[in-house]
Amino acid sequence: MEKPFEVLDHTADIGLVAWGRSLEELFANAALGMFSLIGALEKVDGGFTAEVAVEGSDYEDLLVTWLNELLYLFEAEEVLLKAFDIQELGQYYLRARVSGEPLDFERHELFRVVKACTYHEVKVEEVEPGLFRAQVYFDI
Repeated sequence: MEKPFEVLDHTADIGLVAWGRSLEELFANAALGMFSLIGALEKVDGGFTAEVAVEGSDYEDLLVTWLNELLYLFEAEEVLLKAFDIQELGQYYLRARVSGEPLDFERHELFRVVKACTYHEVKVEEVEPGLFRAQVYFDI
């Protein structure tokens, strides 16, 4: 696995393919990729942590719900997140500790507004034993 995620071009939205050697790593890399679309994470330190728990009907639904919950945290708490510790992950639930830093417009460069993660062409799959791939698109 060379990269944890890559950006997909799309006419109206922006997409992301994430990779992981486990489902936990896959979901963490999808979150990292999404926040990399939002802003420069190099200057994000600590100072904010939160527990996140979400439920879904399958892995695709769980991924979309997870990413939208993180977008809610970004909006409501005004934080840039860059660390995603998936503590429990089942087919219908995810529990994680996420961390980052309160948004500081003097220090943090924002690239784009990501409005929501969509169900358009969402996919979670094991492409070979021990290698998982996820694809998602975002409304921008």
